[in-house]
Order: sequence, then C-alpha cells, then structure tokens
Amino acid sequence: MAATTRRTLSFLQLSSRMKSPQLILATIAISSSWSQVPLAESFSIRSHQKQRAFGLIHHRSVHLPPRNSKLVASSSLLDDASEEISGHQSVTGPIYEQDSVPTVKLFTKHGCTLCDKVKDVLESVREDQPHSLYAVDITDDDKQEWFSKYKYDIPVLHINDIYWTKHRLSMDDAIAGIDEASTGDFASRRGEPNASASERN
Repeated sequence: MAATTRRTLSFLQLSSRMKSPQLILATIAISSSWSQVPLAESFSIRSHQKQRAFGLIHHRSVHLPPRNSKLVASSSLLDDASEEISGHQSVTGPIYEQDSVPTVKLFTKHGCTLCDKVKDVLESVREDQPHSLYAVDITDDDKQEWFSKYKYDIPVLHINDIYWTKHRLSMDDAIAGIDEASTGDFASRRGEPNASASERN
C-alpha cells in the first residue's frame, strides 16, 4: 500500500511538469507497472499541430507463422505424382512451321530415340527442301486409332496426310519425298504398318 502511495505522489509531481503528449505516455507506462502487466504492445501518438486534441492509437502486432518448407515440398511431390498417375507427357504439336509448303507428320511418343534421329534428318534438309513438321503422339487419348496401327513401328511419317515411310529416313529419301510433295507428284508408298489388322489375322 505504501509503495502504491509513493508511486501516486511521484506521478502527480511528474505530471505537473509535463505537456499533454508526455502525460499520456507516462500514464500508460505507470499504469502498466502498477498492474504488473508487461507492456508488450507498441503505441504511437499522432500529434496534429493545428488541433488541440491528441489521438492515441493502439497497434497490436500480428505475427503470421512462416510457411512450412516441408509441407510445400510435400505438396510439390504430390502434384508430380498425380501428373504421373493421371496422364503422360504428350509430345503432340508443331515442331516447326512454314506457309505454303508440304506438311510432314511424325508419329511418335515421348522418349522415342529413333524418332529423334528422323527429326534430325528432316531438320537438316529443311533449308533446301522447305516443309512443316508436326509431331503426333500416338499415346494421346484421342490418338487411339494411330496407336492401334503404329504402336510397334514408330517412327512413322506421313507427308500431306499420305503415308510416307517408317522406322528410319535417309537424307536422300527426305529430299526426294519432299520434292515430290512440292510438285504434287507424291504417291503413297507400300508397307504402311497396321498392328491391329495383323493381330486379328
């Protein structure tokens, strides 16, 4: 009780020498020490020189926990696993395009190394024999017809939607085929594979 009385007297003596903003801060500090509650919050005073009133604004800090890196990594792994389960990596789409030239379609799938070799040959003659090249992934859901025919024989090539060749392609054959297609003289070659027909026989 005596300690409280001494604090009160000290406060009254101090307040008589203070202006209003100082008095507000002293009140907060002393009231906090009396209640023995730590002054954990931060306070700010907005002083308006042209106004007589002083506003006291109480800011309570909000601390958000950091993102759990392990949870983020686990989520990424789950997404990757889901992609592997739900589908495959399709390679369907244009490889390179040009207007008013023969269109070559490469029937392929992801990871076909023989298909990569055929693509390299076509790219090597592209400047002298202009053409567009499209990849058709036979493992796509909407390519089941091509999968049933070509599943054992990729790479298979069409030129202007006409069967051209399978398995491999030499530079001479590439030049000759594209040249024929450019002049409108290209005709379907023999030996187009059809695995589904062979399996029925």
